[in-house]
Amino acid sequence: MSWLSAIARVALASLLTLGPTSGVLAQPEIDGCRIERQTSCPGVDLAGADLFGADLRGADLSGANLAGAELELADLREADLSGTNLQGARLAGAKLQGVALAGANLSGVNLYAAKLDGVDLTGADLRDTDLGRAELSKADLSRADLSRAKLFRADLSRARLAGANLTGADLSSANLFGADLTNANLATAELRNAELTQAKLSGAEWVSSAVCGQGSIGECRLDGASQPAAPDRPPGLEESDRGGAV
Repeated sequence: MSWLSAIARVALASLLTLGPTSGVLAQPEIDGCRIERQTSCPGVDLAGADLFGADLRGADLSGANLAGAELELADLREADLSGTNLQGARLAGAKLQGVALAGANLSGVNLYAAKLDGVDLTGADLRDTDLGRAELSKADLSRADLSRAKLFRADLSRARLAGANLTGADLSSANLFGADLTNANLATAELRNAELTQAKLSGAEWVSSAVCGQGSIGECRLDGASQPAAPDRPPGLEESDRGGAV
């Protein structure tokens, strides 16, 4: 038998052992939950589960415990993850288009460059989350807690951030074109080079802790006077200084 034939036999054996569903799960069922498309397992405990590359498209995992779960390269498109605990979960390369994450706990999760356009993150816990370069255009982040989140160069164009907590968040070079920041808290946030054209800022607490007046669009206005624009990035500060995936 040639060495090429031997390699082919080993590869075939591996595929047969792992099965057809992305070929990564040794356990097709965990805690009574079938790991497959359209599965319905609300409230299931999958903390620390190995779901690398799992196909969970359209699954109902609302209220589930996925803390510390391995979800890299998993297909979570159109899945219901509202109210789930994803603290410490690994989601690098996961497919998240159309996923529902309202009220989910994503604090401290690495979502660098994640594609989250139009995703429902209403009231989500995103404290200290890395969303650098993430695509969040038209996402709903109303009342979300984004305190100390990394949003460097994130695309938040036309995103809904009304009532969101952005205290201490890094929004430098972020695209906030047309975003709704009504009543958002931007105290101590970093806004160097951020694009705020057409952004709605009425009632928002500005970086200086002043409250933006009604009709503030594109700039924070107080008693008819605009607040100072965020300063330009100081010389020598490179993109690599902003953290993110390595």
